[in-house]
Amino acid sequence: MKKVEVKNFKLYTTAVISIEWKQELLNVNLDLAMMLKMMEIEGLSKQDIERYSAEGKPIPFKKVVLNLFTDDDKPGQYYTDESFCEDDDPTVFYVELK
Repeated sequence: MKKVEVKNFKLYTTAVISIEWKQELLNVNLDLAMMLKMMEIEGLSKQDIERYSAEGKPIPFKKVVLNLFTDDDKPGQYYTDESFCEDDDPTVFYVELK
């Protein structure tokens, strides 16, 4: 496998993340600051996160409350990236921590 070393780069932290809620996967738009705040509210340590990651398990949140909403008055969705094919029809919600 060929490896490329990358230095002196910029990290964009807004990402589409999936949450499982009521036995359904929802795509949410979270940035790194929001994820860190969620971990703080939940009382999760770096070691907790590393353990969930190493085990390939989702991170459970019981204390954090999210408000999900769409960007505009269109019902249900917006596209975060033009590369999504219309056939994929991803629904992605903006998030506010409550």
